[in-house]
Order: sequence, then C-alpha cells, then structure tokens
Amino acid sequence: MNRIVYFIILLYNITFTVFSQVNTVKIEVYKKKDFNADAQFWTASENTDGILFFGNNDGVLIYDGEHWKKITLPNSSSVRSLAKGKNGIMYVGGYNEAGTIQQDKNGEYIYTSNIKNLKLSGKNIENIWDIELIANRTLYRAYSEIIVASGNAATHIPTTTSFIFSEKIGADYYVQESGNGVLKLNQNGEFGLVLPAKEFNNGEIVALLPGNSKDIVTVITTNGMVYTCNFNTGKTVAVTNIFDGQPTDEISSAIRRPDGKILLGTVASKIIILHPNGVVEVSPEIFSELEQNVIHNLYQASDKNLWVLQNNGLAYIDYQSPYVALFNRASVYDVLIHKQTIYLATAQGVYYAPFTTNKVPLNGDFKKIEGLQGQSWSVQLLDGDIIVSHDSGLYRLTGTTPVAIGNVSGFWKVTPDKNKQGDYLASHYGGLYLLQKKDNEWLLRNKIVGFDESARDIMPDNEPGYYWVCHGYQGVFRLHINTDYNRVISVDHFTDKNGLENAYNINVSQWVGQIIFTTNSGIYTYNKKDNHFYPHNKLNTILDPEKNTRKIFEYGNKTWFVHDDEAGYFYTAEKDPELVKDPFLNLKGTFNRGMECLTGFGPDKMLFGTSNGLFLYNIHVPKQAQAINTLLTEVSYANSKETSLMPVTGSDGQPHVLPNQTSIVRFDFTAPKMPHGTQVQYSYILQNTDDKWSAWQPVPYKEYTHLPPGEYTFKVKSRNTAGIQGKPFEYSFIIRPKWYQTTLAYIIYCIAGLALIAAIRLLIKMRIRHERNKSRREAEQAKKLLELELEQLKLQRDKEAMYRDKAVLEEDVINKSKELANYTMMLLQKKEFFSEITSDLKELKDYVRNENSRKKLLDIFRKLNQHKIGEEYMEVFDVNFEKVHHNFFEGLKALNPTLTKRELRLCAFVKMNLSNKEIAPLLGISLRGVENARYRIRKKLNVSTDENFAAFLEHVDKETETT
Repeated sequence: MNRIVYFIILLYNITFTVFSQVNTVKIEVYKKKDFNADAQFWTASENTDGILFFGNNDGVLIYDGEHWKKITLPNSSSVRSLAKGKNGIMYVGGYNEAGTIQQDKNGEYIYTSNIKNLKLSGKNIENIWDIELIANRTLYRAYSEIIVASGNAATHIPTTTSFIFSEKIGADYYVQESGNGVLKLNQNGEFGLVLPAKEFNNGEIVALLPGNSKDIVTVITTNGMVYTCNFNTGKTVAVTNIFDGQPTDEISSAIRRPDGKILLGTVASKIIILHPNGVVEVSPEIFSELEQNVIHNLYQASDKNLWVLQNNGLAYIDYQSPYVALFNRASVYDVLIHKQTIYLATAQGVYYAPFTTNKVPLNGDFKKIEGLQGQSWSVQLLDGDIIVSHDSGLYRLTGTTPVAIGNVSGFWKVTPDKNKQGDYLASHYGGLYLLQKKDNEWLLRNKIVGFDESARDIMPDNEPGYYWVCHGYQGVFRLHINTDYNRVISVDHFTDKNGLENAYNINVSQWVGQIIFTTNSGIYTYNKKDNHFYPHNKLNTILDPEKNTRKIFEYGNKTWFVHDDEAGYFYTAEKDPELVKDPFLNLKGTFNRGMECLTGFGPDKMLFGTSNGLFLYNIHVPKQAQAINTLLTEVSYANSKETSLMPVTGSDGQPHVLPNQTSIVRFDFTAPKMPHGTQVQYSYILQNTDDKWSAWQPVPYKEYTHLPPGEYTFKVKSRNTAGIQGKPFEYSFIIRPKWYQTTLAYIIYCIAGLALIAAIRLLIKMRIRHERNKSRREAEQAKKLLELELEQLKLQRDKEAMYRDKAVLEEDVINKSKELANYTMMLLQKKEFFSEITSDLKELKDYVRNENSRKKLLDIFRKLNQHKIGEEYMEVFDVNFEKVHHNFFEGLKALNPTLTKRELRLCAFVKMNLSNKEIAPLLGISLRGVENARYRIRKKLNVSTDENFAAFLEHVDKETETT
C-alpha cells in the first residue's frame, strides 16, 4: 500500500480525466494501401513543422497530413531510429547505415549518409537502435557501442556486454548496459552508473518516464514491472506488475499522457492503461478499434495525440476529436440520460449503459433490456418514470425490467397535458389515446374518437385543448379535444392551401416560445385570426427555404437543426448568425428521416442518434496551444513537354519566376500540425485572378491553367472541422511574358502599328485614287459603250438598209436575169433573123440582074455584116451574166481551171435553162456539138451522168455566192 501511495505522490499532480478530453477519443487506421509501403513500423519522430517521419522495413515514410513519401536508404535496410535535429534535419539510423534527411528548396526530401563521418565504413555494427541529440553532440546507440559525433569527429564507446536501451530525459542521456544497470553520460563524455541492475531485477527497460521532479523517474521493463526511481539517491520502489506475475505478454513501449495516465504498448494485448492511482486497465474499450494486437512502439506527437506503430500498419488516436462513436449496433431513434445511465431507443430494442461525466460508455458497455426486442421509438422521463414507446406497446421501466401499460400496440411517443397534471396523450399509429398516472400507476385509457391518422409528430397549441399533428404525407391537422379527452371536437386539415405550398414533409416545433412549421419550402407560423400560414422571416433568412428543415430546437444559447440531412447550430440571440455545420458533415445522410434524434448533454455536448448508431460531439472549440501553419509541400509547373518543380520557400522577398512556356501551375499544400482525427479543409485565392477566397474543401492541391504573363500571389489557409484555424501561407511568383509579350515587343508593336496605320492611310488614299480613276475609266467606258451602242444601232440600221437593198438587188437580179434571158433570146432570134435575111438576100442576088440592084444588095450585105451578131455580143452577154451571177465563172474555174471560155459560156446557158437546140446557134455549133461539149464539161467537173447538170451549176452558183 505504501508503494502505491509513494507512486501516486511521485506522479504528475494532475486531475482525473475530464470528459471533453478522454471521452471523445477517435481512432483512425492507416493500412498498406494508404502509404504504399511495408506495413511493419518501428519508430517515429516529428520535425518542427509537424511533418511526421516513420521508420519501417522499407526505410522512412514521411507524412505531412495529406501526402505520403518514401525514402529508401542506400543499402535498403529497415529504419529503427529517428531523431529530430535543427533546421528541419531528421537523423536516421538503420542496419549498418546512418544519415540525415533534409528538405531541399523544392520541397523534395534528400537522404545523406554519414557513414564516413562516423567512421563506420566497412564496420558491422548492425542496427542503430536509438539516436539522441544533446547539446552539440549526436549519440548513436548500437548493441555493441555508442557513437558520439560532434561536427566531423566521432568517438566510439564500446561495451563489455551490450547497450540494450537508451533515453534522453531533459538534457541528460541514460543508457542501460546489460548486466550492469542504467548509466548516465557525464559532461566529460564518460558514463557513470546511476541505477544498478539489481534495483530493477536486471529487467530489460522499455521506458524511462520523467516524474514531477528532476531526479524522479518511472522505470518500466518488458516483463511488466513498474518502478519509481530516484537517480540522485538510487532509491527504487516497485509500484506494480502489469501482468500480475504471469509473463504471458511483453511491454514494447510506454508513454505518459498529459493527464498522468501511462499507456503501455504490448506484443499481444494492444494498449494497456496504467492509471495514476495504480489501477491497471487491460484492453480498455477506448482502444477497441485498434485492429492489431502487436504494438511495436507508441509515439506521442506535439499535438498530444498518439501514433500507434503496429506490426501491420499505423493507427492515430485523436484525443481532441470533436466526436466519438458510442454505439453502432442499430439505428438510434431516441436517447435518455437519467441517474448516470443512458437509455437508447433503437430499431432492435432498448439498450442501456452507465454514463457519468468522467466516463461515457462505448459500444461494448451497452446492454439490451430483455423483453423490449424490436422497434422502439422513444424513451422518455415522465413524472419520474421511464416510459418506452414501442412497436408492441407502451412500457414502464422499473430498473431494467419493462412493465407493459395496457395491451395496445404501436405507439410513437407520449405528450404531457400541460394544463392537467397526470394526463398524457399517447401518440398511436392510428390516432391518440389517453394515458394517465394515478397512485403511481400508469393506465392506458380510451382512444380519443374522431381522429384516426398517425400522430407521430404532435405539439400542444398555446390554446388549451388544441393540438397540432403533422403527417408526413397528408399535411397538418389542428385538433380540438374535449375536456374529457374522449372525443375530437373539431379537425382543421391544412394541405397546400392557407399559405402552405404542399402537404409533404411538414414538421412542427417550438422556437423562442413560438410554434413553427418546417416544410420543403421554408419555415412558417400560423395566424389563427385569418387561419393562414405565413413565412417566418427570421428563420427563413438564417436557414435556406429551398431546403427542408426537418428538425429545429433550442438548447442553451444555441439553436440546433437538421437541414437537408445536415446537422448544425447557430447562436439564437445573434443578429446575423452563422451556421455551423462542418463539424457534423460525417453525419450527413445518416439521420432517420422524420425521427431525427439530437439530445443535449452539458453546455457543449450533443448526442446524435443516426442509422449508424450514437455519436457524442464535443462542440467546444479547443484553444490552439501553438500556431498551426499552412504549408506548401510542392509547387510545380508544366509545359507541353515536361513538369518541373519550383522552390517552396521564400526567395529573399522576391517572387519566383516561371518561364513563359508554363501551361499549368500546381500547388500542393497541407497543415501538418492540424489534428489528424478530423477532416482538414482548405481555402485559397490567387490574387490577380480570383475575386474571392474559394469555398472550403478537403482537396489538398490547386491547379491553374494557362495563366497570362504577370505577377501573382497565391494564398492558402486551412482549418479542421473542429474549428481550429491554420495560418495562411503566401507564395508570390511571376510568369514571364513570351518574346512577343515583352516591353520591347510592345514598342515594336506600337511602331509597327503606327507604320501599319500610315500604310493603311496610304493604301486608302491609293485606293480612293484608284477608285476615282476606275470611276473615270468606267465613265469613259460607259461613254464609249454608249457610242458603240449608238454605232451599233447605226450599223443595225445600215444593215437593215443593206438587207432592204439586198432584197431590192435580189429582185433586180431576178429582173436582170429575166432581161438577160430575154436579151439572149432576142439575140438568138436576131441572129436567126439575120441568117434568114442573109440567105434570102443571097437567093435574091442570083435573081437580080440590074447592076444597081446588085450594087444595092452588096451595100445591104455590107451593112448586115457590119451589124451581124458576133463575138462582141457574146462578151456583152458574159459581162451581164457575171453581174447577175456573181463569181459564177470563178467558181467554175476553181473547180477546173482548164475550162475554156466557150465551155464557161455553155455552162452559163445551161444555168439559164436554155435547151441544147437554143444553145447551138448562140455558140455557132451543131446540136450534136452542144451535146459533146456538155459531156466534156461534165467530165472536167466530175459530174456523173445521173446528176442533173443544171442543178449542179445552180449549186456552184450558190456556193460561190456563200463564200
């Protein structure tokens, strides 16, 4: 007993766990698919920015809260030790390998080996199990030696046995040497014994935890023994044995929580809690969500939350989570907390569990009340008794025993009559029943006649005897019940008239002393005077009337609501209240429609019953112990060919410069120190592009495409759904203009523009001059065309005159042809006449004897010879014939140039349709001579005997005239 008292005195003087710290523990599990590496973890550390480093079999995994990155050691060994150095340096120890990881200007993590500086080249020291930084020295512990490095110098301190544990407490460095005890490193670089091995039964130490004074230390060994030791006096007290003398398990690691509890990682039992009062809690319910029993290490981060390094994965235990799942076995419809017990009305019956301010129940603590299996709708405290409304009827709970009230099944809930103590209305699936309590006994009386609809949603009106009943599909009923509660006197039924837009999804509530009706189209109040529903101006301003508000009620200084499947609250008295919904986003879509369950507990806590179970939310926003920075983890830009990285840090106040080929700029960001148990959201703005900050969203990156050349500042800020805000981060950059976007290019553009304008003016002038010349030419052409048209008209008239003359000439030709024919006939006749006279005169000469007569006859002969028709008359004929028939002779000569004049003349006579008999005298040949001549001509002209010779000559005449 004295040992336990001594142990309690030596522990931190802190109070028991308060509700808001322990009872909202949330566990998040990370599996291989999350970090894409080996799942066996050994050690962890954290740099000043809150970025976490984990050592596992693949090397080092780096987690910034959003992204995982892996660093492999040169020899691909596992990493057993990590230590945070200055300026973001992380020291790494592996198998025959040690070095540092540091972030370059582009945000990339680079590993640098220190093997040469530590003089370990070629040496086999196996694993480096621990690295500690003290003052300006770095200590590397292997089993066989401790290496003390300072600058480029390294000192090797060997052991005669093995160094199996080491720890830094404050500025002091302690190491356990097997078989010897705990040694302390002195200022001169030598080790001195501070705790002999026999003081702790030569057990293998897994943790040295500092106490509330400098020299008091809690020592924990692998076999479960817990000691308190004074390193100044060497006094040691055994406090407890975790395994109670049964070494069926081992302690692998231990840390002390701020509340004084010691958490012990084991190789078989998950996490064991050692309370400040010495009580050991094996497999506590709050760690039931851990999937692995084998714990390699526990790491308490700077936010006081816990990372569990398991044999197969990681787990994050968030002690500051705004919510915790208490129950997950069934849908929860109602909650009642009474006398340190919580009761749940669920789809599978009624459950209960102990419930106090120091400890709330978790899933395994709940037990089902026998006899109440099946659908239960409500559990209420009425007149000091717990009344359960169940699918099978009404029940009164006496302890954990249900007692049936009446024998009617199917009740929703019970509503007290505020005007008559002891009377209640029991809402039934098909109407209302009178429920009374008399002499401490509950009696189900008569059904109230006159209303047979489901009365699940009921609210007493401010006027006595009147009740509002909302039906999910039939609208709103206003009932007036008589004083004996046996009959409904009147029923007013409201659907889509009297101000309501429709009859669906209407619920009745009370807010700030006023009865309100929530609908799909806003929130309404009822005015009895004109029997009309009117929109509630204030609530419709706060809550979007386009969304369905399904539940609304006041609790403390807040108004809670369920608005289109999203829960939230606002401060009732604020003039322009802000809706707080983000902390409850994980509940979206899980509420039981029409039976939403919200139950307040304490000033800042709310219980939510959902289809997934029961959740407890702590809505008190924790104070930020330190500034949480929002960081850029990577800035990249891309063009059509490749992607390049940019520095993520500042550049002496100067913006970073991106090339002008940039098509995409991407920013990856995170808030590493933001508690990981709640969703982290980001908002950003790009000055010179965005008009306002973006909406909050969980996506940890932003891309901009095809930004024009110019100066930009990218700002990003963070928050989590618990209300913690992160500091914004700013990043300035410039996108260079392309060569054709530079100042010189713009000057050239201006000069070229002016030249172009001058050229355009000149071209316009030339165009105008050209158009004027063109117009003048066109006018001249038009004038000439007019003249030509006039000339053509004149020619047309001349042509017409010519046609008329031709007609006259043709007629004249016809006449002349007739005259020529007549003339020819006359010549023929004259010639014949002359021949006859000559013949007659010759005969007369023979008969005349008188000399004078003979002389006269000779004189007449002489005159006849002078005037006889000879060749000259035929030439006259040729000329006249040629006049009538133009080029007839030329046409014949063209056919055959050997034609003689006599033959041509014969052709002319034939053309004139003279017979051979008529032609013979004209040519002075016989009839037979004419026929022979015609034959010769046919032969010369290639005219067959079958062809009409006159028609042929007519054709020659026409062809000659045509050509």
